[in-house]
Amino acid sequence: MTQRVAVVTDSAASLPASVRGLRELTVVPLTIVVGDLASSEGEGISPDDVAAALDSRVRVTTSQPGVEAFAEALADAAVRGADAAVIVTLSRHLSGTFESARLAARDAEIPVEVVDSGTVAMAQGFAALAAADRAAHGGTLAECARSARQVATSSTCVFTVDSLEPLRRGGRLSAAAAAVGTALAVRPLLEVHDGEIVVGSRERTTRRARAALVAQAVRASGAAPRHEWERDALPVAAVLGLQRESVEHVRTLLTGSDPDVVVVDGPISAALAAHAGSGAVAIATARVPRTLADALRTS
Repeated sequence: MTQRVAVVTDSAASLPASVRGLRELTVVPLTIVVGDLASSEGEGISPDDVAAALDSRVRVTTSQPGVEAFAEALADAAVRGADAAVIVTLSRHLSGTFESARLAARDAEIPVEVVDSGTVAMAQGFAALAAADRAAHGGTLAECARSARQVATSSTCVFTVDSLEPLRRGGRLSAAAAAVGTALAVRPLLEVHDGEIVVGSRERTTRRARAALVAQAVRASGAAPRHEWERDALPVAAVLGLQRESVEHVRTLLTGSDPDVVVVDGPISAALAAHAGSGAVAIATARVPRTLADALRTS
């Protein structure tokens, strides 16, 4: 008998509306606090609302989903007939979301495997979609979790920001690293490495920073397969940001540099915008199963 596996992720995965419906999965929202008003992401507050607040210098903070939020998602999955579930979270080094999911899994009615993607944004999103893709094709719990881990391992997530201060203030970047960009008035290229945000190259202008962003993504998508499973996988990329012009500019640069890569775009989640700032632009890359790449190509 085929095992029915549900897939759950959190809203930091930044899944665009055009992509979220490609495979069946549940998204548990993080909490966004704008001033004194707290809202679940996607319920009463949008990325644009966060951008407006940040531009107006209104304090914006976030908090992880509680254990009960994941417990509710798992209980709902069981009611809908799931025999097991995979939860794919953002990096445990950036949030306590993994721990909330782990605690919820411990008392769930069905077997649950929690996968720390070790990353964020659509790098995490691609991993969750890969698990859901495997589930849609009859994969077992172990197979779905393995697919998520493989895609997460193959992924990169690089981005530029207008200011490093929101990341420093939120504890996602060390004060010393943030001071480098501020003191030298450079546009640093940031990347997720071993689950944490680190400063990569430093560029003098926004134009150069975006060019460097694209160059790194092209290198990643064009790299030779490192593992056997990657030989039958295809490179995909996502361009994410709150400022539409910036996203379109970077997407044009990326498709011009690598016309074969499958590219999706959309807004950064409100939770990430709160830490990265309204001017952030990110590119996430990964290698995903052909069935998922084909679906993304038509999204």
